[in-house]
Amino acid sequence: MLKNSYKIILFKEGKYDLKQFNISFRHIILLFSLIFIISSSLFILFSKYFSNWAETFEIKKHRRNNQALIQNIEDNQKRIDNLVDELEKINKHDEVLRRLVKLPPIHDDIRKMGYGGLDDNEKINDYNYLLPPNKIDLNNINNNLDRIHRLTKLALLSYNELENTIKQDQEKILAYPAIYPVLDGALHLSSNFGYRRDPFSRKYKFHDGHDFSTLIGTDVYSTANGRVRKSKYWGSFGNYIEIQHGNGYVTIYAHLSSRDVKVGEKVYRGQKIGEVGNTGRSTAPHLHYEIKYHSKSIDPSQFYYDISMN
Repeated sequence: MLKNSYKIILFKEGKYDLKQFNISFRHIILLFSLIFIISSSLFILFSKYFSNWAETFEIKKHRRNNQALIQNIEDNQKRIDNLVDELEKINKHDEVLRRLVKLPPIHDDIRKMGYGGLDDNEKINDYNYLLPPNKIDLNNINNNLDRIHRLTKLALLSYNELENTIKQDQEKILAYPAIYPVLDGALHLSSNFGYRRDPFSRKYKFHDGHDFSTLIGTDVYSTANGRVRKSKYWGSFGNYIEIQHGNGYVTIYAHLSSRDVKVGEKVYRGQKIGEVGNTGRSTAPHLHYEIKYHSKSIDPSQFYYDISMN
């Protein structure tokens, strides 16, 4: 018989039959340990499943409850997209203004600094799982906000540089040809700078400027500040105006129906100087416009600075 042991006696009901088992204290400890381990394992297992189920249930509940928030985020995303588009337009106007005042362009790599993504640390704060799938990308919104911030700072820096340059060189800048000589010039441009078929001889001949086909009487404007050097009827050019702007630039306006300025008169950019006509060697109403730099004809295309915000 085992010392320090316990007996378990089992009686069978209705019969005089019994069984007994001897169990030591060590067996009891092992049994309870086994029961504890199994119970703990089952508790951990079911707790994990319950936790996952509860978490999934809460996420689904948040997704359902976040419909109003989602609509608000979508509206803000549209506003952010509009802001990005407006900043892109500002960048284009900025490039035009920098060319006008003869500042070097901002390199594309610097402008693209507004594009970027989140680093690994920022991705820890990803709450997209709370939103319905394929709806909204919070990381993308954050990237766009960061891009807007950077592009705005870049635009302000460029604006300050432009402002300082204009203050220092205002007279010089205003003397650069910078606008179309007629309103909606891009729409009325009918003949470019370079070789073309002459409308009279039908032979290829070099064309020194731009022709703008429009109605007789259409206003013609000086494209820069300057002083009238010639204003007369001059052979094949018909009614002819020549303006000297300084810095080596001269502009020419020909085939006019009328001339509103006299030799020696000071004129300003955007000032009306005459009207479109069909005088001289001309086949139809139009304005012939030239830019000369140190007596050499140059392509006017690079001197149209369309800086309207429309």
